[in-house]
Amino acid sequence: MLRTTAVLSLALTLVAAAGHAQVNGVVPAKEQVPAAGHHQAGPASLTQGVLAIRKLGAQPLDRDFPALAGRELRVREITIAPGGSIALHRHDHRPGLAYILEGQMTERRGPGFAPLVLGPGGVALESTGITHWWRNEGASPARALVVDIVPKGTP
Repeated sequence: MLRTTAVLSLALTLVAAAGHAQVNGVVPAKEQVPAAGHHQAGPASLTQGVLAIRKLGAQPLDRDFPALAGRELRVREITIAPGGSIALHRHDHRPGLAYILEGQMTERRGPGFAPLVLGPGGVALESTGITHWWRNEGASPARALVVDIVPKGTP
């Protein structure tokens, strides 16, 4: 419970500082980046192996932050199968974080795209300009708590 509270607190700090799903329900289609030329080993060009996307809730931000009218803080739990991936994408005015609950996910973030393996308790912070992709290179499903700021009503 304390870790979840810390993650949500961190997300609010970000606000104050500023299978296939939408690309398969995981990231907005407009954020997908063509994979060609971004990484010699080949980034994930498709979002696949998404076992579940569960929206846990959303909090409108306009009451606390009038400048963020029309946006909300969204919390989802995403489960990715072994071998599954989140396609190469660039964050565009969608700050967030991914907190690994179970399993492991390997993130490759530009410009160098060096692999970073995150296991339970690991956090990836995401902000405008971040270009990255994810793959579950582990032997079991990975679950992540994903908190981001999106237009109100985003699934």
